[in-house]
Amino acid sequence: MTLTAGTRLGPYELLAPIGAGGMGEVYRARDTRLERTVAIKVLPSHLSSSPEVRQRFEREAKTISQLSHPHICALYDVGREGEVEYLVMEYLEGQTLAERLAKGPLSLEQTLRFGVQIADALDKAHRQGIVHRDLKPGNVMITKSGVKLLDFGLAKALAPASLTLDVTALPTQAAPVTREGTLLGTVQYMAPEQVEGREADARTDIFALGCVLYEMATGKKAFAGATQASLISSILRDDPQPIPEVQPLAPRALDRIVKTCLAKDPEDRWQTARDVALQLDSIAADRSVEIPLSLPAKRRVAWLPWIIAVAFAIVAAAALLRTSKTGRSLAPSIRFTVPPPANGAFAFSVEVSFLAVSPDGSQLAYVASDSEGSRRIFLRPLSALEARPVAGTEGASSVFYSPDGKSIGFFAEDRLKRVELGGGAPVTICEVPPGVGHSGTWGRGGDILFASVQGEAIHRVATSGGSPKKLVQPDRSRGEVRAFWPSYLPDGTRYLYLLRYADGRGELMLGEPGKPARPVTAMQSMTRYVDPGYLVFAREGSLVAQKFDAKSGRVAGEPFSIAEHVRYLISAFSASFAASRAGTVAYQSGEDRQRLAWFDRTGRELATVGSPGMYQTLAISRDARRILFDRREARLGTFDIWSLDLDRATETPITSTPETECFPAWLPDGNIAYSVVRGTPPHMVRRNLATGKEEDILPSGKFQMAKDVSPDGKTLLYSERGENGVFDLYTIPLAGGKASPFVVSPVGKEQARFSPDGRFVALTSRESGRAEIYVTAYPGPGERIRVSAGGAAHPRWTRDGRELLYLAGDRRLMSTSVRTSPSLELGNQTALFTPGGKWGWMNFEVSPDGKRFLAVVPEIMADELPLTVVANWAAELPKK
Repeated sequence: MTLTAGTRLGPYELLAPIGAGGMGEVYRARDTRLERTVAIKVLPSHLSSSPEVRQRFEREAKTISQLSHPHICALYDVGREGEVEYLVMEYLEGQTLAERLAKGPLSLEQTLRFGVQIADALDKAHRQGIVHRDLKPGNVMITKSGVKLLDFGLAKALAPASLTLDVTALPTQAAPVTREGTLLGTVQYMAPEQVEGREADARTDIFALGCVLYEMATGKKAFAGATQASLISSILRDDPQPIPEVQPLAPRALDRIVKTCLAKDPEDRWQTARDVALQLDSIAADRSVEIPLSLPAKRRVAWLPWIIAVAFAIVAAAALLRTSKTGRSLAPSIRFTVPPPANGAFAFSVEVSFLAVSPDGSQLAYVASDSEGSRRIFLRPLSALEARPVAGTEGASSVFYSPDGKSIGFFAEDRLKRVELGGGAPVTICEVPPGVGHSGTWGRGGDILFASVQGEAIHRVATSGGSPKKLVQPDRSRGEVRAFWPSYLPDGTRYLYLLRYADGRGELMLGEPGKPARPVTAMQSMTRYVDPGYLVFAREGSLVAQKFDAKSGRVAGEPFSIAEHVRYLISAFSASFAASRAGTVAYQSGEDRQRLAWFDRTGRELATVGSPGMYQTLAISRDARRILFDRREARLGTFDIWSLDLDRATETPITSTPETECFPAWLPDGNIAYSVVRGTPPHMVRRNLATGKEEDILPSGKFQMAKDVSPDGKTLLYSERGENGVFDLYTIPLAGGKASPFVVSPVGKEQARFSPDGRFVALTSRESGRAEIYVTAYPGPGERIRVSAGGAAHPRWTRDGRELLYLAGDRRLMSTSVRTSPSLELGNQTALFTPGGKWGWMNFEVSPDGKRFLAVVPEIMADELPLTVVANWAAELPKK
């Protein structure tokens, strides 16, 4: 059906045809009532011939018309003029993504920006129960304000309920193979469940989004075939060529995101479009690859390491040519990203230095897990495309270079070790206190300084081995509580370190052989020296540098920014960066991002509550009206305690100090207990919610965490880190009295909960070599009965005491039937479901009726995002 200009469809006057397709013809038109330009889509007669289809379409169109999103083409109206059915839509000027892709792939910046916009639009619709089912480049319009999705949800609205796709009936035709005009969308972008005729849901759109992202990044279709049958076979069987093999400068993180979108099983995909948007947005926020290449695609992979190597050679050569007046390098800075190992992740911890840069700035060493989950040290020359693992470094946690760059020191298995990078097995230097993180620095005289994040002392030991000697200890009489994060200066004999005071202040100190240490400046971050005379450190979440005279030990001028954000925790003075004296800085800018959501016992998500952020501990009040949680403040890396009123959906901060308050638990009177960091390791306090008064439960000095309160409200169960570095379980009467040991052993105990009748405690223990769930009698003594196998965490009792739930090592939510009277009896174990998403749940709680679960759902895992490297960063120094 072709209509002429001037034709009236209700109050709309057609002006000119725009285009045509399987869903009908599109015209530019004028709304005579509102005097605005609109787009009119006239539907083919076969789509509206059935009254049932027409009614379903009109009902669905009303739902879609309520969608309001900046990246969804608005549906204004639906109408019928005689036998003509039509849609009235927002009029858009621009080109379709399909037309743009005909010219080649998009830039990385455009791919990420458009990808985030498309994912945001999908998420908006999915949350209202609308699935597109025909997402493809032809249904994405590029406008001046970004992309707009077209035909949103109409494919589903018009699809006969009984229609399936019969592969055997598909005709053979030449590429490009599409199925334009069918009611189920376009085969090229269909998910496996679609082509098999199964029910489509939000994850079906996510598969199509992966196809679109792949095509934007590479200019190639994700799946291809000479016939529709072979195309469908490819969708069901094949994986597309990795994006970096087509576009070598594309981040590996983007390839991982797209691969997860394109998983054959919907359960293995991202479970929401929001997940995809957050992942893409995180790459966009941290992207700094600025090395252009114009080589043919087939030659880029082979030439890329040489190009980067030449770039670094230029930087190194230019660094020798400094202007006599300023000492500034003539070469420009270079910024690029370094991904974690394939299908692995970096091993960040606030207690260690997982990242190091070689003294000459040409190589990174970092601790990361591989695709099998094994943690070790990897070396990544900056002129190479891949990192290689260092043999013998399994279980490593912290790494640093020797002054000549030929060896590395590292901590693993409660030992300080060293290994020559040219070959050879690691050598143990000395033992270190177990259970806590350490950082080290290697001097030119053959000594290593190291300290734990607890800061009880800075030790010195010869690289040849021997017993470490205490070099620096905090002076408690002067309010000093920690001495940590040592770092040698270029002369290899003097060193910097941090002092932490009981009032939370920090001071950077300069240590010199044979002289008393002296203060340099106020500081609340680990600090590294780099040429040509600067200190690099974190301040309020930014990575900054400040002028420093290494000879006099004095700072000058004001700090200036190197990066807007670096991963940072002020309570530990920890910042996720490393620097070489030669002027290469590497840092981690991403933050974990999570959300709170309710789920039923089938795993179906019911609702999201609260604001997104990084969560640790959850606690539901006994009346189930409030949630207590601790959430990270990204700028300082501190945690605060919050309360969420479920009836009013309002959040209230309980603490908001510059320090950290964490690990909250409800007390029987409606008040709370939690841990506070006041210069010392976290220790427990109780807080009156009415008055805000805070008082110590136990003296400070040891790391303490509240775990649970006995059902009679008289006893607090808590964990405390001992001298051996592992956490043990203790109890203390809330009315006052002495603490008593409950479970003390050489292995760590990480979580613990009272049974509802108070006769037993479920806990995690590593006595088998990994964390498993056990149940033991309270107050004891009694045998510890093992519940789980294969790893487990977060034991949770239902309120009636008949069920014990936990998260298994394979992410499944497990249920074990329990009887505690007259004696403990464990029944059958059942897997309720596997939480969706790549990472499952980080933590969870059970509603009082046992029918719902409140879970911490990861959206971004920062350790899977790339590091940023800045070579010759001094070229960015402010001009004088």
